[in-house]
Amino acid sequence: MRPNQESLAETGVERYRKALPACRGSALCASVCSVTLVLMLSRPAYAELRYVWTDSEGVEHVTHEAPNVRTSFQIITVPDNISWRYPPDMQTEAPASKKLSSQQLFKLASRSVYWIESRSQSFGSAPEVAFGSAVAISEDLALTNCHVVGDGKAALRLGSGKTESTTDVELVAANYDGDRCVIRVRGLKLEPIGGIRLLSNLEIGENVYAIGNPRGLQRTISEGLVSGVRDQSDGRLIQTTAPISSGSSGGGLFDALGNLIGITALTLTDAQNLNFAVPAEDFWK
Repeated sequence: MRPNQESLAETGVERYRKALPACRGSALCASVCSVTLVLMLSRPAYAELRYVWTDSEGVEHVTHEAPNVRTSFQIITVPDNISWRYPPDMQTEAPASKKLSSQQLFKLASRSVYWIESRSQSFGSAPEVAFGSAVAISEDLALTNCHVVGDGKAALRLGSGKTESTTDVELVAANYDGDRCVIRVRGLKLEPIGGIRLLSNLEIGENVYAIGNPRGLQRTISEGLVSGVRDQSDGRLIQTTAPISSGSSGGGLFDALGNLIGITALTLTDAQNLNFAVPAEDFWK
């Protein structure tokens, strides 16, 4: 990891996707079920390597470089990134006007937030079913976290309710280190968001709203503040007090005008109200 740089790839970090049954095997963080990244990072036959090791204070790290010779480590592999070949133009920010009430914002933004189900099965084992969220940016494209969809080989299903869903879901772009994935959906017309807010225009202390599917509770809204913007070795993160839970990964973080600011991704489990989202604009990098 880069010197003097904060790292969230440590014990107590949860990247939120709800998994049933409970995850098996070792996880990258304290909670075995919390770091579902291990589902996609433990697959063989990919070129990218990462080193998993624990420092003298008990903090677990996932790095590109091996630790010093006195530190034991494990080597894991990650899927190759997928370039977004034909990205649409990024939506412009909605013009400034009167801030919406939480009720108005929910009606406007929640229609663009969908649930995702990922179903995978290894030979001789029971199926693993995981749930997360995604945010539509066009009638057939949605943003989500890579730890929700993995390498795209699992059977994916996306929907907006109990009856409206499709299994025609394709992974079209992926940056696994940045946890940024884009999916294309067919067989279900999506409701895209109204606009995307740039990080450069975001102020610390602003009210924000998280909408996702925590614990399978579809289109749940929570409110909080922007607490900070953190630079990591593999990308930027928006820190917020808006609560998120298992199943929230891939959901939307919105400003008071209904603009998408980020995609909710993780929380620190050994702290209070330290939640993080990937900036929406970074998906176009």
